[in-house]
Amino acid sequence: MLTQCKPIWRSMFWTAKSDTPPPTSLKGTRLSLHSSLQQTSTGIQALDLVLGNGVNLSSATLFIERDRGEYTPQFARHFISEGVSHDHTVVCCGERVEQWLETLPTPIQQDEKRDQEPDLPEDQLKIAWRYKRRIQARYSHSYDLSKHIPSSQLTSCHVIPYSTPAQEILDQISDHITETDNVVRIILDRPFFPDLEDSSVFRFHYQLRQITNTKNSVLLCTYPDCIPPSLSFSLSSLYNNCLTINSLPRDKTSVYRDYHGIINLNKVDNMCSFTSPTPDMSDRFFKIQRKKFVVEKMHLPPDLSETVSRSSSTNSGGGGGGCGGTGGASALDF
Repeated sequence: MLTQCKPIWRSMFWTAKSDTPPPTSLKGTRLSLHSSLQQTSTGIQALDLVLGNGVNLSSATLFIERDRGEYTPQFARHFISEGVSHDHTVVCCGERVEQWLETLPTPIQQDEKRDQEPDLPEDQLKIAWRYKRRIQARYSHSYDLSKHIPSSQLTSCHVIPYSTPAQEILDQISDHITETDNVVRIILDRPFFPDLEDSSVFRFHYQLRQITNTKNSVLLCTYPDCIPPSLSFSLSSLYNNCLTINSLPRDKTSVYRDYHGIINLNKVDNMCSFTSPTPDMSDRFFKIQRKKFVVEKMHLPPDLSETVSRSSSTNSGGGGGGCGGTGGASALDF
């Protein structure tokens, strides 16, 4: 007689008990609301909302800078500072990265009352262990651009010389990824620019994506918009997120004088999800303040035409107004 056997499969969902804490995750990461992947912050909270509450681990983001390209370094500095705040391994390679490391913004400290963990017995937190974990972990920070992180706190940052050959850059990045279980942030500033050959540069980025595709790493790369169109199209197929940064002219009489630039969302990938990607691809304005990086949806400006309003038009018609009025009646009278 056959005996009933217990099923040996295990659910993909983790069931928590009242006395069991949740599984630990990497510092500075959290699970995505749309997939099972872990996400980390770009260092700009408003940009995280545009990209789906952050960037997924093993993903890559490409920034194309237009015009003067003066605001792209601000995005990279926030990205590096976020990694330093969470003790992530930061690997930088580029001509301008050493200047970026000298001017990294300092994270703004929260109030002591908010940061202070309540001294409650563990018995009272068996039911609300999720809230306890939320108090201990902090996903992203706000930064003060007027203060810079001292060089003594940049022990987790590693700079690869700009003149290093391509294969050696890949080997060093691979070594940093395999030597640690922590999150690795990789920043490439205009690699091999301006000597760009489509085949060799594309091969470098393809091998780099193979290295970072299955690891706890995030990649950020910048290029000017003067790269060949064929290379730009090839890179957009390799990278998960592609953004174009446009600088606005500094004109005090312009309608957009309160903003510094425009973000064009060329591509926002939806990784490991059964649903079709439906991100809001509208262009965004951004403005950089001392303690806040603001990203707002682009909309039509208010109507500032000099047409005469109805009230002023009626008042200027003299004494004849309304029904039966004579002399100077406007077109709105009946």
